[in-house]
Amino acid sequence: MIGISEGAIPFAASDPARVLPAVIAGGMVGNIIGFTFNVINHAPWGGWIVLPVVDGVFGYILGTLVGAMTTAIIVISLKKNVEQNEGALTAQDTTSSITSEGVADVLAVTSCPSGVAHTFLAARSLEKAAAEQGIKIKVETQGANGIANRITAKDIERAKFVILAHDVAIKDADRFHSMTIIDVETKDAIYSAKELVTQIR
Repeated sequence: MIGISEGAIPFAASDPARVLPAVIAGGMVGNIIGFTFNVINHAPWGGWIVLPVVDGVFGYILGTLVGAMTTAIIVISLKKNVEQNEGALTAQDTTSSITSEGVADVLAVTSCPSGVAHTFLAARSLEKAAAEQGIKIKVETQGANGIANRITAKDIERAKFVILAHDVAIKDADRFHSMTIIDVETKDAIYSAKELVTQIR
C-alpha cells in the first residue's frame, strides 16, 4: 500500500491503539492519490526502491509523502491526547502511598512500557486495596518522568514483602534480593490488588 512502510510494523506492535489507526489512514490517503494519478505498482512493497517498476512515478512519490505525513500527524495528535488524558494520573492518583522511610508494611514498584497509564493505574489500585485493608504501603513508580517515591534501604529493612508489578524490567531490582518478592504484570496489580497486598500478613 502506498503510504505504509515496513518500518511502521515494530511501532504498531508496541503501541497498536495509537499507531494502527494512523497507519491505516495514511495508507488510505496514499492509495487515493495513487488511484487519482493512475499509479500501477508492480512491486507493492519496498518504498521508493521499486520506483523503476512503477507506472506513474510522480503520483507514487506524492502518495507516499502525503500518506507518511498523514500517518505522522495522526500519531503525534493521538500521543498528545493520551499524554493529556493519562498524564493526570501522575499528579492525582498516587497520593495515598506512604512517602516516609521505614514505616510501610508492604512495598511495591510499578512500571510499564509507556511509563504512564499502567504504571500509575497499578500503583493506584495497590494503594487503594492496601488502604481498605489497613495496610501501610509504599509504592515506587518508574514512570515516563523517572522514579518517584523511591524505596530506600530503611523501607526494605522493615517491610514484609515487595510487589513488583511490571511489563518492562524493574530498575535496580537487585536491592530487593533479601525480601520475599511477588512478581506480577501490571494488569494483575490493577485487577487483583487486594489479593496481592494481603498475601502475607
